[in-house]
Amino acid sequence: MEEKELRERLSELAEALTPLPASSDARASQGTYVPHLSQPCGRKVEDMIDHLRLRLKYLTFDLEATRRENRYLRQMLERRTNMGDGPDNT
Repeated sequence: MEEKELRERLSELAEALTPLPASSDARASQGTYVPHLSQPCGRKVEDMIDHLRLRLKYLTFDLEATRRENRYLRQMLERRTNMGDGPDNT
């Protein structure tokens, strides 16, 4: 997911979580209960949060794997330099 899409989804999430003013619906003024989040919208929000959690876990895993790989490659370069097998010594 790209940053632009993530920002759009987060703004949708913020809009869904923002309480609606009571005066925006005529039924609310008559004493009828109007939920702020309908079931389909609430489910969509839960799906988005689950998706964000999954993406964060994946990105964390990817970051840790990249760090391990970089550490390994640096060690290989250090060993190569210490042994005198640098690119100038061929």
